Amino acid sequence: MKKLFTFLSLVLCASVCFGNNIWDDFSKNVTERNVRAFTKDLGGLIGSGTYTTGRVLGWGGFQIGPRGSMIFKMSKGSGSTGAEKNHTALGDRDKVGTVFYPWLQADIGLPFRIDGFIRASSYQGMTIAGGGLRWGITQPNEMLGSLQPMLVVAAHSASARDFSASHYNASLVLSMKIKYFVPYIGGGVDYTTLHINSVAATALAGEKEYAATARGTVGMNFKLPSYLDLSLAANYAHYGLGAEASLSVRF
Repeated sequence: MKKLFTFLSLVLCASVCFGNNIWDDFSKNVTERNVRAFTKDLGGLIGSGTYTTGRVLGWGGFQIGPRGSMIFKMSKGSGSTGAEKNHTALGDRDKVGTVFYPWLQADIGLPFRIDGFIRASSYQGMTIAGGGLRWGITQPNEMLGSLQPMLVVAAHSASARDFSASHYNASLVLSMKIKYFVPYIGGGVDYTTLHINSVAATALAGEKEYAATARGTVGMNFKLPSYLDLSLAANYAHYGLGAEASLSVRF
């Protein structure tokens, strides 16, 4: 398992170093018809992966590891007709295809059933940094079948060559303790402010777009040997179906 964790970390580093800068295509593709859809998609991508265990760590707990969020296909712009339907702020919807973003996240358990976390990455021309808090609404219970409701809030700042964004989200999560894994389900709202830089080669340069979008997540967390945690989840937001995954060391 240690070799697996090392391998995934190397894959994350390699993708950061050699990924094509898809976000640099923003200025030549963004229009009034697709900028709002792009803002919602960006908010959903940033907001995903903020909870992967479905439960709080507890006082003194610690977790760190790589995570990844994925949009299978970006959403269509509003009011688009004909060929414009597939034209997103990053280019043709089919040619852009899957949009993936990796993270490195660290979590720590605090008193009063609170976890704090920070996360950051720079990939394909966009840098994102942020963090947040998770709060266990009820006292944690490790008995099989026990439920754990949890509230998650987070804030992020994103920056690319032609745009920057601020992002805030809040989610409510419910998990159940099962012998071999913990299933969880959550729902929340992502609120994103997109600022198009004045250097961008577009008529929208200097403009701002505001958008809120709902996001739902269903996932499972597995405790592996050697203090490893594996989480796999599907999410649904304005862009449609997405996915997220993490492999972390947990104490």
